[in-house]
Parts: sequence; structure tokens; C-alpha cells
Amino acid sequence: MIFFWGEFCDWYIELIKPRLVSKPGEPSQVACRNLVNLFEASLRLLHPVMPFITDEIWHSIYDGKPPQKSLALAAYPQADEKQINKEAETEMAILQDLIVSVRNLRAELKVEPKLKAPIELFAAEEIRTLIEQNTGAILNDRQANVEKMSFASASLGKMSNTRHTARFDVRLIYEKQVDVGAEREKLTKELEKIEKEKANGERQLGNEQFVAKAPAPVVGKLRSRVAELEVLIPKLKQKLSELR
Repeated sequence: MIFFWGEFCDWYIELIKPRLVSKPGEPSQVACRNLVNLFEASLRLLHPVMPFITDEIWHSIYDGKPPQKSLALAAYPQADEKQINKEAETEMAILQDLIVSVRNLRAELKVEPKLKAPIELFAAEEIRTLIEQNTGAILNDRQANVEKMSFASASLGKMSNTRHTARFDVRLIYEKQVDVGAEREKLTKELEKIEKEKANGERQLGNEQFVAKAPAPVVGKLRSRVAELEVLIPKLKQKLSELR
């Protein structure tokens, strides 16, 4: 269910909508074909927990003439390791992080939902290239509702209306009076939260029994997260010290 409502509906469908409504041709046909195939496979995944509605929708996909009498008789989807692309997953995670960061900034600044706002970014060359290659997704009205995007040549650590991550800084260019007191309180709470998370992560990594018994991917993910927090904490401290 998390996959269906999250990755499939909130991200995949919204990102391919521009291709679906584009001029008729091979790109839109491929996008539509992939969407139907993924939706059909999702119905087979959901069928054991939602048997009746998924079976009804499945029959509709085939216009009442499905390859089996019931979805229960259809083959359950199997993972294909050849289709797993860790690099693509990482790139998508970065783009999702950027879009969510812009959404959160808009919410914090109470920007009107229909109002487009420009953003400014600072990132390493590799990340910048990735973002430029996916400009359409970022400018998508249903994703971040960005008017235009520009890149800074230096860190945005001293700028207001900014979110910092280990991979990029993003600033929402929006004219609004900043409540310094409220901003300091928010940053202080955020800093305390991630310092606590970093301390807990270091404590776990310092536990030899945990490192020895925990699965390697879990330990690796924890090490990466601690490394990200080590980059993020100084940025937040600098920003907090500059708020007067």
C-alpha cells in the first residue's frame, strides 16, 4: 500500500503526466504502455489484501476479456534483478529530496499553493548536472510548483529561506518578513534533533556487538547517515549564529 499510494501515485504518475498529455507519438505511447504494465502488476501485488476491487479493476484493464478468469489465477509478480538499478534509485532519491525540501519551504513560508516561486541551488557539479537533466520534474506544477531555477556559485548557508542537505542547498526566493525569533527556535529544535540522531548513530556504531550482528546494509546505511549529519550540523550552527 505504501508503494501504491507513495511511489506509484504521488511520484510516478505525477512525473509522467507531461509525457502522457504531450503530442501523440512514440514517447507518449511508451509512457502509457509502461504505466499500464506497472498498474497491472500493482494490482496483482495488492490482490491478496484487496481481492474484490483489484479483480474488478483488472478485468476493466482488459476491457472485460482478461487472460485469466480471475486475478487470483494470474502469476504473482516476481522481482527481476536485471531491472534493479541502484544508481538510478540514488538519483531519484536526490530529486525527491529536493522536491520535498521545496515543498516544506513553501509550507513554512505559507506560500499560496497556486503561486509559482523561483528557487536557487548550490550543489556539486555532479548533482547540478542531475538536477539540470530533470528540470521538467522540478518545474512540474504538481511537484514543487517552481517558476524557474538558477544555480549559485557559493554556499547558500548565509541566506534565509534555505534548506541544507549533504548534497545541496536550496533557497526559495520569496519576499516575506522573517520572524527571527521563530526562525531561531525552529533551527534550534532541528539542530537538537539531528545532534541527538548523530549521537545515537555513533553510539550504535561504537557497539561492537551491534556492528558484528547487524546486517551489512543496515550498518552501511547508518554510517552514511552519520556522515551526512556531520556535514549538516555545521551548516545549521552557522546559520543559527547569523540570526540576530
